[in-house]
Amino acid sequence: MDNKLIGQANQFDEKINTIKTQFFSALDDFKKYYVYYNKNPEVNEFQNYYINSKGQLQSMSRDLFLTTNNIDKNIEKLDKEMSTISVKLENEKKLNGELVKLISSLENTQNGSEILIDNSKDTYNAQYTYNWELFIGIIIVSGLLAKLFKPSVVPSVVPSVVP
Repeated sequence: MDNKLIGQANQFDEKINTIKTQFFSALDDFKKYYVYYNKNPEVNEFQNYYINSKGQLQSMSRDLFLTTNNIDKNIEKLDKEMSTISVKLENEKKLNGELVKLISSLENTQNGSEILIDNSKDTYNAQYTYNWELFIGIIIVSGLLAKLFKPSVVPSVVPSVVP
């Protein structure tokens, strides 16, 4: 679409420049033959030159009108397309805003999950260490209680026979 519009713009520019370069010489011819024709209406040669120069000015005027009309049509068409693109752009901006919020929420959820996993690992490790300490403590206390309440063996005195 852009290349087409640029091509059309170049064509319009060329056509306007062509009309611009030809206009003043055509206007000078028209003025000259207008005066000659009005002073000598009976001379057919002046009448033909006058009609030709008048036709040339009218043709340039028509070409200029058609060119400006086509430019106006293209401007209206571009305006409609720009309005459509503007509406689409606004919709995309809204969608982008919603997606940014969603991504932010997901990142916060992920960060929260990582924190919960880390906290769970810390809690597990602390409980694991506590269980081992408790187990070792129970063994030590059991050993001490067993030693404490174990019937002590008192060496019995065996009467010895004295000879």
